[in-house]
Amino acid sequence: MRLYLKRLEEKELETFIKAHDESFSVHDKYFADGVVPGPNEEEGKEYFYQLFGDNKTVFLGIYDDDKYIGGAIVCDDGDGVFRIELFYLIIDYQSKGIGKIALGMVEKHFPNAKVFRLITPTQVVRNSVFYINKCGYKIVKVIDFNKEENTADYLFEKIVE
Repeated sequence: MRLYLKRLEEKELETFIKAHDESFSVHDKYFADGVVPGPNEEEGKEYFYQLFGDNKTVFLGIYDDDKYIGGAIVCDDGDGVFRIELFYLIIDYQSKGIGKIALGMVEKHFPNAKVFRLITPTQVVRNSVFYINKCGYKIVKVIDFNKEENTADYLFEKIVE
């Protein structure tokens, strides 16, 4: 296995979007309506293309040799704060220790970072275990609490040493 990152070109966005949709589908069972919250398929494409055009946002592809296995979107929020808008691996590469390595590579790609932030839903405990136990993130705030459904999102933060 030889993992590496590559900044994506616009022509590679369709691959990124398709792999994203498939990788997140494993979480559908945790949501009441059976679908991970977020934009629908068409809105999602528009959202990704809009983000891609933002000069403070970087799309990275994660590769094993020449095989595309995942991706990340990282936004520069200024003053050394970087927001990981999205991070994923395709299903065949999940739960094998590769995510920790890949996320470390993403973080190292931004040497000026002082803080990384990301948000993940409370329903997907697996994500929280990964970010806290494997990657050194801490929950700093609970946001978007829905009292009726007893759901929310966690805001995670990692201070770069």
